[in-house]
Amino acid sequence: MLDPWLSLFGLAVAMASVATKAPGDPGPHPACPEDMRLVEGVHHERVTHACLAEQTSVKPGEKDTKERARRDAHCFKFAEDLTVLEGPERPIRVCMDQFEAPNRRGARPMVLASFRNAEAWCSKRGRRVCSEREWEFACEGPQHRPLSYGWAVNVRLCNSNKGWKPVDFAKFDGPREIARREAEKLWQGSTSGQYPTCVSPFGIYDLNGNVEEWVASREERRWPGALMGGFWAKPWTGCRGTNDAHQPTFAFYETGFRCCKEPSDAR
Repeated sequence: MLDPWLSLFGLAVAMASVATKAPGDPGPHPACPEDMRLVEGVHHERVTHACLAEQTSVKPGEKDTKERARRDAHCFKFAEDLTVLEGPERPIRVCMDQFEAPNRRGARPMVLASFRNAEAWCSKRGRRVCSEREWEFACEGPQHRPLSYGWAVNVRLCNSNKGWKPVDFAKFDGPREIARREAEKLWQGSTSGQYPTCVSPFGIYDLNGNVEEWVASREERRWPGALMGGFWAKPWTGCRGTNDAHQPTFAFYETGFRCCKEPSDAR
C-alpha cells in the first residue's frame, strides 16, 4: 500500500504544477525546447478591427485639448466579429521564448538592451531575434485578436498603465553605469510570469506591456530592428503598432527582447 504521506505530497506537487500554468498556455511542444512555445498558423500582412470605444491618454499636467484628443486617441474596445484580413498571407511556424529575456519565470526582464545586444544574446544561445511578423502572430493568435488577452483593454491583466515618470534623457547618452542607475529609478516592470492573465493563445507571456521588445523588422523598414508591445506605462498597446523610429544601437530604460528559433522538425 502506498504511504499516505507520499500520496499527499504527490498530489501537492501536481496541484502546484497546474497552478503555475496559465489557462491559455498549451504547454511545451516536442519540436521546441521546454522554455519555448510553438507558434504556428497563418499571418496576414494587414489586420483591421472595428473600434467600439476610444480614449485619450493625458500625462499629468497636460491639458486634454481637442488637438490632443485627435492625436493621442487610442482604441480600448474592439468588435469581435468585424475583423478584416488583407495583404499577403505567410505561414508561421517558430519556437518562441515563453518569457522576455532572460526567459525565466520569476526573473526580472533585461532592459537597456539594443537590437544589436538582442542579436548577440540570442545568437550565443543558438537562437535569434524574433521577426516582426512572428511577434505579431504570437500575440494575436489564430483569431487575430487586437490584444494578446482579448478584444478590450483591461489594465489589470498585464503590467500596463503605470504612472509615467519624467526621464532625464541626457543620462542615457553617457557612461553605462549612469544610464543603469537612471533606469533603476524609472523601473516599473514586473517579473516574468507575474501576470498569469497576460498570456497569448500560444502560451507566450507579457507581449503587451512590461518591457518593449526588439524584433527583426519587415523588409521595407528603415532599420533592421523595431520595437513591439509597448511598456508598463502604455495601457493601449496591442499586437499591432510597430515602433520603428530607432537605430539598432538604441537602448533605453524599457527596451528588452525575447528569442526565437526554428522547430527541430522544421519543414
